[in-house]
Amino acid sequence: MEELRRLLLHEIVGVYGPLQGQSIGAIIIPAFIGDFKKVLEKSEVSDEIEEEYMTEDKKIHLVLEGRKSLARKGYKLEITGALVNDKRLHLTEEHCYM
Repeated sequence: MEELRRLLLHEIVGVYGPLQGQSIGAIIIPAFIGDFKKVLEKSEVSDEIEEEYMTEDKKIHLVLEGRKSLARKGYKLEITGALVNDKRLHLTEEHCYM
């Protein structure tokens, strides 16, 4: 999950610049991922979920995709895709599990 945060931060810094991007990223990345986790927790098993997020100034448009699946001990929450301003991020398995 930490690698996903780094990918998102890289995109945010690209839009806002290093100082403002770091500051904004430190706030919105945990908020967006935390909200998406709650959405996944409330979803049905194996439903494909897509949730959109946008910064107040509308410079960042984030789409997170994911699903909840059965695991040995309960459920597994997985982010299966992420788009930042219509650019799909390349996610590997280590990015995906919450």
